[in-house]
Amino acid sequence: MILTVLRGGAVLALLALFVAMLGPFQGAEEGIGLSDKPAHAIGFFIITVCLTLIAPSLGIWRTALLALALGAGVEAVQGLSGRSANLFDLMADGVGVAAASALRAWAERARPDLFSAR
Repeated sequence: MILTVLRGGAVLALLALFVAMLGPFQGAEEGIGLSDKPAHAIGFFIITVCLTLIAPSLGIWRTALLALALGAGVEAVQGLSGRSANLFDLMADGVGVAAASALRAWAERARPDLFSAR
C-alpha cells in the first residue's frame, strides 16, 4: 500500500517537473532563490529518485541513462520551442543524476531488500 502511494506521488512529481521544464516558465527557479544550474541538478536528482521508485528493477545504470536521456530530450524540445537548449544544463542534470545514483548505490548496500522488484 505504501509503495503504491509512493509510486503515485513519484508519477505526479515527474509530471509536475516536466510541465515546469517544458512550459512557459523560463527563469521561474529564480523566484524560489535558485539559479539555473542548481535547479537542473535538484530537478534531475528528484527525477532519478522518482524513476527509482516507479521502476526499481531497472537498476542504477539503466535508471541513470533513462534520466539523462530525458534531460537530453528536454533540452532538445526546449531548443525547438524557442527556449534555450544548453549543454551546460544537461551537465547539471548529470550532476543530479549522479548524486541520486550514488545515494541509491549506498542504500542498496545498506538495505538490498528495499530495491527488490515488487
